[in-house]
Amino acid sequence: MACQPVPKAVRPIEVIPQPWQLTTKEAPDFILKTSTPVIISDSTMLPAVEQLHRTVKMNLPVSFSENLPTGKKAILFQYNPALDSLTNEGYILTINQNQVLIQSSGAAGLFYAVETIRQLLPAKLETESFPILALPAVEIIDKPRFSWRGMHLDVSRHFMPVDFIKKYIDYLAMHKLNVFHWHLVDGIGWRIEIKSHPRLTEWGAWRVVKPGKMPWQDFEVWKPGDNRPKYGGFYTQKQIKEIVAYAKKRFVTVVPEIELPGHSEVVFQCYPQLLGKDKNGKRLPNTGVYCASNPASYKLLEDVIDEVVQLFPSKYIHIGGDEVNKSNWKKCASCQKLMREKHLTPNGLQSYFINHFDKYLKSKGRKLIGWHEILQGKLSPTASIMYWGGEDGVKRVLDKGHPTVLTTGSVLYFDHYQSLSDNEPRAFGGYSPLKKVYDYEPLPKNATPADASRLLGVQANVWTEYMPNAKHVEYMVFPRMAALSEIAWQQKGTKNWHRFQSKMERMLSRYRKLNINYAPSAYRPAINFSVNPENKKLKVDITTELPAGIIYTTDGSVPTLNNGVHYTQPFLLDHSTTVKAISVKDSVALVKPEIKKAIVHKARGAKVILKSKPTAQYSAHGGQTLTDLDFGGNKWGNGKWIGVIGKDFDAVVQLDSVMNVHEVGLNCLEDSGAGIRFPVGMDVWLSEDGRHYRHVKSWKQAEPVNPRTSPEIKVKTIRVDFPGQACRYIRVKAKYARVPHQGVFIFTDEIEVY
Repeated sequence: MACQPVPKAVRPIEVIPQPWQLTTKEAPDFILKTSTPVIISDSTMLPAVEQLHRTVKMNLPVSFSENLPTGKKAILFQYNPALDSLTNEGYILTINQNQVLIQSSGAAGLFYAVETIRQLLPAKLETESFPILALPAVEIIDKPRFSWRGMHLDVSRHFMPVDFIKKYIDYLAMHKLNVFHWHLVDGIGWRIEIKSHPRLTEWGAWRVVKPGKMPWQDFEVWKPGDNRPKYGGFYTQKQIKEIVAYAKKRFVTVVPEIELPGHSEVVFQCYPQLLGKDKNGKRLPNTGVYCASNPASYKLLEDVIDEVVQLFPSKYIHIGGDEVNKSNWKKCASCQKLMREKHLTPNGLQSYFINHFDKYLKSKGRKLIGWHEILQGKLSPTASIMYWGGEDGVKRVLDKGHPTVLTTGSVLYFDHYQSLSDNEPRAFGGYSPLKKVYDYEPLPKNATPADASRLLGVQANVWTEYMPNAKHVEYMVFPRMAALSEIAWQQKGTKNWHRFQSKMERMLSRYRKLNINYAPSAYRPAINFSVNPENKKLKVDITTELPAGIIYTTDGSVPTLNNGVHYTQPFLLDHSTTVKAISVKDSVALVKPEIKKAIVHKARGAKVILKSKPTAQYSAHGGQTLTDLDFGGNKWGNGKWIGVIGKDFDAVVQLDSVMNVHEVGLNCLEDSGAGIRFPVGMDVWLSEDGRHYRHVKSWKQAEPVNPRTSPEIKVKTIRVDFPGQACRYIRVKAKYARVPHQGVFIFTDEIEVY
């Protein structure tokens, strides 16, 4: 490699996350050679030095001293107590032609300064080595906004190998994130070796593979001797110690999650005696919830915690605590007795259970943190909260007075879709594209200084229902991790989307060199339809989140580099057709063609009166959502769908004038696993004056409602046609499906009129 030319210093200087202060200098570069000395004063600086060696791929000579050697170019690591206002994770990096000076009040700050140096070097250095490197003259002063900057990973649903866990920790460190929330336990998989209860992994780490079913459907642990195929795995305590030590060298704290009192179906398949019993002594169904009156429940979990705290030195231990099904507590004779004795409601019993482990963890010198549902009942004031709800609930949770980490589900769930494209792999639901993540401001506008003091930081969650392997996890995590990094480091009001866009091109090249399977979603052309208010034609606007050229067609042909129109501005259509588009850069197509059908109907832009009120979360743009020509596709969390729950859908379309109408269609979505189902019937009425209506057609679903759920998401238009009739008002009413013990949504995004 020595014959290769010296890579020039990278310019312009672009760093993610954006530093607090960055000053470039018109001065010569610092030339780094294999002989360049590294000066340190303390062995606690060695993790940063090791990272520097990995970064530059040179075994630079290291010596201990307080000062630079006279007349020698060198790299100096220095503790500076005067920089404590930057926190021990902040740093000052000063580079000139004579020295690289890295200062911080703590070892973590020195490490993060090296990660900044990494981005001052060419991306090809990730896979190649050079005998000489150039670093640009610059001064960077940086400090993080939040002390908790986390990434979560669920390994219960899909086990991830040790090598990938280490790689995941490397990814966090590269983005200056410092908490790895390791979701080791959930209802369908126990992934941590517990020596006092070996059955948890002998049985609980494996599930029977059942073709045609998702992992959580008809879940059954695999037991030794079963000839059926199995799936799973677990981490030995030796492996966990190795991973924790690996993370520590990269200033990443590993926070384990052990579920209680719910999400524990796997435990009771291993130890069914822990299930509650009814008044006749019969075991209750396995709802995944510990019997809160059984001393054995507490003993098993205390045994688990005893081993967990020996493996994980983290201040916090996550206990889950979300989505607790309390139905068994209402049926369990001994739980009922306990509630009477203690004067507890079911929510109070939940707090009784959780507060026991808050005290137990405190006795071990640790702190309890759990999902925000642990606020139900009377939670111990010393417990901390991890909030996964929507943005509108952040203020309410902060007002509860507990230290809080925001994993806001409407934005920071990286199992949600990154674009609305049909080319995206199946995801859990929701819609969190790169810009939405980047634009997120954790503190609400009405937050008080006390709220801000309770906000520990932010974290993105990665639930792996639809991520069967490491490469799929990478696809869902990148490039959104870069946006999270900027949320976590940049001070409030200092983010700049256009600056971030320009920086991402270089970061993506680094991802490519690291063989990271990042999603191209930010380059997918988003084909957006709306109604031009002046002439009621369909307006087509095509955009990409990251800068790229766009080529499109409207004649049915597939756009290529040599075929189609180069998009420069929005255009109009007066008829139904299909729009196809690709994005290009440097004469290369970046993604597969995006295809979207443009539907032009008589009610486009018409006023809509909603007779049935949608839920606040799924109200989109009100009635106008139903005639805006902007179909929502199969992503029900994208803000383009109207959702009503537990009642019939009812709306009136007011046309601009009296027209002859012969067909009405209602575009609907079904995701039975999320409680969204197609209507089972629809009726259409017409009127010329809006007061006197005549019923013209009914439609009824032929098959009975199947109460079982399916992971499949379907979209269809329910249509009724009839002899043409003059009208101006059209009333559409759709009947919702009744499913026992379940609230059912109707989702619709357009009423078509012909």
